Amino acid sequence: MRQARELATALLIGLLFSFLNPLNATPPSEQNLPVISASHAKLFGNLILQDHQGRFKPMDTYTNEILRKLSRKENLNGLNAEQVVLGMAANPKDWYNVPIIKLGHHEEIKKILGTDNDLATYNDFFNLGGDYKLKDHVRNAYNTPQRDRGVFEKELMKLDEKVNIMSMVFSGRFLKVFPVPGDETHTWRTPVDIGQVRNLSVENSFPEKFYPAYIPTLQQALYDNDWNLANQLLVELGQYQKTNGGQVIPSDTKLNAEILLNKLNVFSRLGKVYGLLGLAFLGLLFTSVFKPSLNLVWPTKIAFGILAFAFFMHTFGLGLRWYISGRAPWSNGYESMIYIGFTTVLAGLLFSRKSLGGLAATSVLASTILMVAGLSWLDPEITPLVPVLKSYWLTIHVSLEAGSYGFLMLGALIGVLNLIFMIFANQKNGKNVYRIVKEMTYISEMTLIGGLFMVSIGTYLGGVWANESWGRYWGYRTYMGTGDDIGICLYFAHAIYSRFPWPLCV
Repeated sequence: MRQARELATALLIGLLFSFLNPLNATPPSEQNLPVISASHAKLFGNLILQDHQGRFKPMDTYTNEILRKLSRKENLNGLNAEQVVLGMAANPKDWYNVPIIKLGHHEEIKKILGTDNDLATYNDFFNLGGDYKLKDHVRNAYNTPQRDRGVFEKELMKLDEKVNIMSMVFSGRFLKVFPVPGDETHTWRTPVDIGQVRNLSVENSFPEKFYPAYIPTLQQALYDNDWNLANQLLVELGQYQKTNGGQVIPSDTKLNAEILLNKLNVFSRLGKVYGLLGLAFLGLLFTSVFKPSLNLVWPTKIAFGILAFAFFMHTFGLGLRWYISGRAPWSNGYESMIYIGFTTVLAGLLFSRKSLGGLAATSVLASTILMVAGLSWLDPEITPLVPVLKSYWLTIHVSLEAGSYGFLMLGALIGVLNLIFMIFANQKNGKNVYRIVKEMTYISEMTLIGGLFMVSIGTYLGGVWANESWGRYWGYRTYMGTGDDIGICLYFAHAIYSRFPWPLCV
């Protein structure tokens, strides 16, 4: 019985990897990609998956991360991430010539691949003999010391990762969805490596049977549009996960909250909303200065109401992310940016709610920050914290430090806006202009004072966190050694305030 099982597993693995030969792909002119049912894709997105860092999350999150990693898009040709990933797993050959891998702007890489397009296909990475075109270049890039790697080497490594992700999807190795009964390490398995598990009883042999049954069923459903059996298989997989997953799997409430956060895409959309509000407030501001006779009360109230609702959604998005991750949502680059955007709007609502200039600066700055957060080099993935960061002192320290940036940048931007108004001041509009300048000067002063208090208190509390994590406070010699903005800020703070004793530093 065991030999038969091992033989069947070996045949399955061989069949899966045979799909990875890109030479038999359908030419682009003959592509006619079948579309996964949206309802089935939604059911697939509700499954639980364990990622490479051990975090359990809904498949909806993971497929979005895959598509965003490959093409830097939220959807592809009208298909959502679940439909794309399932289509790739069901019919790999149909996807070999689909432009999906986003290339950088390095022309030498495009020459190696033989393409001028911004999106490359899986086939573009292989020559007619089936050899990987980037093999030698990638090996040299990884052999290059990290400090000597340039843009070319870094782009090669990113592209190599994307090709490996596509291969992983084609083979089914992305489906780390099978808990093993009695496994105290709580390490879930994929269809490819499930055959290595020896403690599956006859009653718990579902993982071995699922994938060989699911893929043909999925292909048949794509042909006859009957998704009942495919849906039933996903339901059975979900039940198996809950029965054998133990206490490590997230609750349904937390899974639904994460899916809701994915669907809302709140921070990306808020970047656009804040941008439009910034233009609206700027228009109202300049109109109030150069056309003071116009009644702008109701347009201002409407714009302010929209800003208040956007801030509520911003708060709601941060709260959801906090609930999902189980930690404060300002522990990496992406989270810090969206949190700074939050404190920027908070400062604007606290100090500028009656000033069109302050609200305009607030909206423009918040939009810019969130748009920067959406750039490809900031990964929105929720990741576990390393042990040294698991401290409530870090939560307090970073909340004050990063939060102060929003206050300080808002004060600076209001100052720039004041300079612009001074340029346009003349005898005709001077009275109105300098009234606005005086008003925004007060607002800028209040925001800068608030930011100064936050960054000062946060810096001192950072020393407490350092003592708890490393057993010593930040000292003068360790400021520049931290290698981050906090260390640099501490260094210059010490230089400025060296006449005063710092009881937390040694």
